Amino acid sequence: MNIEEEFLKITDKSVFPHEKDYVGIYKTFKNAFDKDVHPEIKTKILEIEKSGYYNDHGVDHIKMVIDRVSKIISCLNPTLNPEPNKFFISPYEVFILLMAIQLHDTGHLIGSRAEHAKKGKELLAKFDAGNVLNTSEKLVIGNIARAHGGQDDPIGKLQNSDSLSHQKIRPQFLAASLRLGDELAEDLTRASKFLIEIDSLEATSKIFHLYSASLDSVDLSEREIQLSFYVMDKFLVDKYPKQTKSGTVEEFLLTEIYKRTQKTFLEALYCGRFLPEECRFNKVRVKINLVTSSDHDQVTSPIAYELKENGYPVLEKSDIFDVCKSLTMYDGQQIDGDYISNLVKSKMKLS
Repeated sequence: MNIEEEFLKITDKSVFPHEKDYVGIYKTFKNAFDKDVHPEIKTKILEIEKSGYYNDHGVDHIKMVIDRVSKIISCLNPTLNPEPNKFFISPYEVFILLMAIQLHDTGHLIGSRAEHAKKGKELLAKFDAGNVLNTSEKLVIGNIARAHGGQDDPIGKLQNSDSLSHQKIRPQFLAASLRLGDELAEDLTRASKFLIEIDSLEATSKIFHLYSASLDSVDLSEREIQLSFYVMDKFLVDKYPKQTKSGTVEEFLLTEIYKRTQKTFLEALYCGRFLPEECRFNKVRVKINLVTSSDHDQVTSPIAYELKENGYPVLEKSDIFDVCKSLTMYDGQQIDGDYISNLVKSKMKLS
């Protein structure tokens, strides 16, 4: 079920508070955001690429987030009309969720990267100067959108259940769906493939675009997330500069993939606290195919590993080689960026 497509089919206004035309309201906001807001975000991102900003944040990204959120919610066998043995999500909740998705990255226009999650609420207040939405709706939509970023437990600070315009909504469920959907909205469609080919990306942004370009598919099934990568050998040889809080560091693309898949796993665990059991993902399964640039053959067997909780939980951050034993060969050699770089170089010499 695509939540936006199903929402736009609704013709019965009686399902909404005060029989208000929320479908029409959403269409108006969506059209305005598509025309005047999301393209500007994309332009803003390009202006600040030098600081290591990455990937598309325009209209296509919003579509992708809606698709990923829809896939998460589809695990619940959902319905927009109360039915036996189905998970009911009200049309009004879908409206709140879709508005939060439209809003979640808009803070880039008026705030820094670190502040953008907080700034969306401010932008919504300015954008809805005519007060089409009431004050409580703008507050709740802004809070749900804001919770898509940050490590200070933003979803936990929301209410589990609340009453809005005399209807029950579940802010934590909606925020967790948005946050995990945003995390999974990352694949080759977000990368600037042409700029990669002509090597015209800012140096500190390249690794992020290469990550997206390498991620071919994201699948959700049986409470696990499956990530499939296809990485060209020419991008596995060298390290790339990357901006961090402590300054610029250099990393292999393979290292970035390892780190980002660990982040996906942590986001799945965090969001799972606030999601129904049927869409709690407790495992991330990763497959990295290494491909030759010359004839698109395999450099070596795919790197495969899975991230899942093991043993007694600890607070310390684990190294990926500690939690994924399959990334260490029988002789103790770790399949890290250096190992793959040397392997690719030797293959290139032979070809």
